Amino acid sequence: MPSIKLICTDIDGTLLRPDHTISPRTKRAIQEAHKRGIIIALVSGRIGKSLVKIQEELGITGPLGTLNGSLVLDEKGRSILEHPLKKDEIHQILEWAKQTDLNAFVYTNTNWYASTEGYWTEYELKISGFKGIVRSFYEIEGNLGTDEKPFKVLCMDKDPEYLSRMERQLILQMGSRFTILRSGPIYLEIFHRGVDKGDAVKALGSHYGIPREAIMAVGDYYNDVAMLKAAGYSVAMGNAPDDIREMADVVTRPNTEDGLALAIEAVL
Repeated sequence: MPSIKLICTDIDGTLLRPDHTISPRTKRAIQEAHKRGIIIALVSGRIGKSLVKIQEELGITGPLGTLNGSLVLDEKGRSILEHPLKKDEIHQILEWAKQTDLNAFVYTNTNWYASTEGYWTEYELKISGFKGIVRSFYEIEGNLGTDEKPFKVLCMDKDPEYLSRMERQLILQMGSRFTILRSGPIYLEIFHRGVDKGDAVKALGSHYGIPREAIMAVGDYYNDVAMLKAAGYSVAMGNAPDDIREMADVVTRPNTEDGLALAIEAVL
């Protein structure tokens, strides 16, 4: 078993159970690893303040890989790596989304923006833990603070098959300009070309002087693939799709059965 110094864990489908709670055993395992000096990095499509709420619930501090690796922060919230989107790139994506039935939100380093209020804004409030701003990105882009930058567009639909069709269409049209991938059955994410969670793992390893072989990554979906490949020791959740489980070094139990806790306990 490798000597692990950094654990990079996904959130939804990995750390969190389907009801978006953390099991007591998982919380204890993370706290024990943190107490032993292992760096715990939450690496997610979520923005920083959503992940800070989870850190507070866990009772730990540590770095964050936010927005699928587009913005990586150290334990004090300082930027280690960032790849924002340009405003005209956001426009291209939003104009494409207007021609579909998808709902599109824009995420900056501090907020998320939706054009209209409804099912998806309520859904995102429940997931992220804080209310976004219901105002078109076109209306607010000139008023963004000097430290606020757009990093991704999230497109959503209740029908996974429809989302898959739109994903294929978008990749054909814009795949050379953006990173386009699924972070869940109903989520399609678009961000800076070439950026992924693997960048977060590499940036954290470099920043803290931790070699690849001492880094463990745990994830459950396609946006976790690059993270799993970048780590020296990769763990797929038991609830992950077959092809994700096949590529990992180890497969743990599902997120309903303390899979993350078991993975962490095995390296302590």
